[in-house]
Amino acid sequence: MKKNIVILGGGFCGLGVARRLGKKFAGSSAKEKEYQIILIDKETVHVYTSDLYEISTAYNREITSACLTALEDSVCINIGEALGKIKVNFMHDKITEIDTRKKRIHLTRNGQLPYEYLVIALGSNTNYYSIPGLEENAMPLKKLKDAMALHCEIDQFFRIRKEMKSNDPVHFVTGGGGATGVEFTCKLKGYIEKLSEKYEFDPKIVDISIIQAGPEFIGIGEKPSRIAIKRFNDLGIKYRINTFIKKYDGKSITLKDEKTGETILRPADILIWTGGIKVNPLLKDGELEVNSNLECKNNPGVYAGGDNAIIYDGKGSPVPKIGQLAVQEAGIIAHNIRADITGGKRKTFHPLIKGYIIPLGETNYMYSKNGFAITGIIPFLLRRLLDIYYFSRYMPLGTAIFRIFHKTKIFKTQ
Repeated sequence: MKKNIVILGGGFCGLGVARRLGKKFAGSSAKEKEYQIILIDKETVHVYTSDLYEISTAYNREITSACLTALEDSVCINIGEALGKIKVNFMHDKITEIDTRKKRIHLTRNGQLPYEYLVIALGSNTNYYSIPGLEENAMPLKKLKDAMALHCEIDQFFRIRKEMKSNDPVHFVTGGGGATGVEFTCKLKGYIEKLSEKYEFDPKIVDISIIQAGPEFIGIGEKPSRIAIKRFNDLGIKYRINTFIKKYDGKSITLKDEKTGETILRPADILIWTGGIKVNPLLKDGELEVNSNLECKNNPGVYAGGDNAIIYDGKGSPVPKIGQLAVQEAGIIAHNIRADITGGKRKTFHPLIKGYIIPLGETNYMYSKNGFAITGIIPFLLRRLLDIYYFSRYMPLGTAIFRIFHKTKIFKTQ
């Protein structure tokens, strides 16, 4: 009976490990033949989460099941198709427990699954930080279902207003000024303008604001933050930094200015929460600290990546939890598991951040790295090329190019 290499999660890291490890096992040496690779995910699709903000703000003249399916398909890759002929078994199942002491995974449909090597790449959940009313009333933007719900909620909000013949001011607030919050808020402006034509209201009655607890937006430096603020000003978006959300009751939001101590009460018809993540609840002891080989400390044979791992760079600073690094982590984990089995030499993980591309509404994008930043069409085109490159890993190049241009058309609001 073959030993199991079990990979939990089909995200950037998990699917990456499965594909790379499966390809590395293509030669099937005597030792490799003793193992089989199993990828487990509760969903059947891999979601390109970088485009969730696009899903939530994509304009549709009429919301139908067909257009919602088109939205989902634009960011989803079927896991079985992504694996293709690679020697990986995909198991569509829900994980209920990870028992590293007995080296078993507990599943809803398939019972207990033993493993010899384990990769934990389950992703994370939205963190509401126990802020009163936030989880009950705010709308998150972390997963595909969140983006789809937000898309429909905003459209329905204005449809109901038209039916009620309401001309009252409208207030949208984004809580969290990281990349996701900034991307969504900038794109929301164009979405509102299209909806104003659809539901016949003056877009000037809609107030859009973004609240950031820290001193900078995006969190990658002062210059990118200044560029984001300039873009907010150009779009008429209000903003606050050094401001905490203390409470939200579904109609109004309570803020506290960290510097002045002032408490502020503001109306908020819809609060979009992008303010943080927390560890997957299956990890009872929290995030997993790994060594330089991405193997969990004090747990040989268990590797972790993506949002589930605490990884430090050469200077002792925590590595950011971003997609491009999760893909890099996947390559190291796959190599090291094979090295463990075949007696090869392990690799050390050296994170390489190639820069950040931040959408600021339609074709206005920003590229930033190490204090350098440019905006305009060039970063937009670069992002599209990177999208094509990523999708081409899982499908023919021509299909990838078609998908990217097709989804660009779907997402366009202006």
